[in-house]
Amino acid sequence: MWYHLNMSESVFVKLLEKKFISEGYLTKREVGVGYGVADLVLYRLDPKKCAVRRKNGQYKKLQSEDFFKIFDYLPENGSQKQVDVNYLANNLNISEKNLKYNYLKKLENDGFVRKINNKFYYKVNGWMPIAKEVIAIEAKINDWRKGAIQANRYKTFAHKTYLALPFEKGHLVDKKFLKEHNIGLILFDTKSRVKKTTRIKSEAPLNKYKFNFAAEFALGRRNLKECFS
Repeated sequence: MWYHLNMSESVFVKLLEKKFISEGYLTKREVGVGYGVADLVLYRLDPKKCAVRRKNGQYKKLQSEDFFKIFDYLPENGSQKQVDVNYLANNLNISEKNLKYNYLKKLENDGFVRKINNKFYYKVNGWMPIAKEVIAIEAKINDWRKGAIQANRYKTFAHKTYLALPFEKGHLVDKKFLKEHNIGLILFDTKSRVKKTTRIKSEAPLNKYKFNFAAEFALGRRNLKECFS
């Protein structure tokens, strides 16, 4: 169609995002947690987990995978187990100084961690990622194969991954290739706003740390409040 001839991918993504927002999705453009940057990511939030984070004032984003690796070694608040900086440094590839004055200090200040006796660290209400589902989309105007390869990489953090193309480019796609790799196809007409989406299976993200990191991109005080509606 003629109106796609001069359309950039960024404009295509913005129009597609508006469509998903109208369908009730929380969205974020250009999410990068390694293995490329997804053009568009859709989130479904967990109201109960949002409530816990809101109650504890945990509004700040955790912008590194290392935070989530640290959580794996911290006991729950109230546990008899004692974990100090030395123990964490021996289990993580992070120096004691960096742990104490950067990672743990931020976690403590932002309400995720408590420090007891000025030495031992504990998780506050465990670790609760706010997203129930993360969906990653790679959009292309022409090169569907490159887009499919990129979309496949997002399985590291997303439950579902999709390739998005203008509606009239659908006939160019090797749909068998997409099905074999469980990559969905979204065909979108930017003029009529008609969207056609193939069904795919939901799969557990391949890397839980990247999933947790990706979920943080959805975080905001407003989002936590709206999660209850």
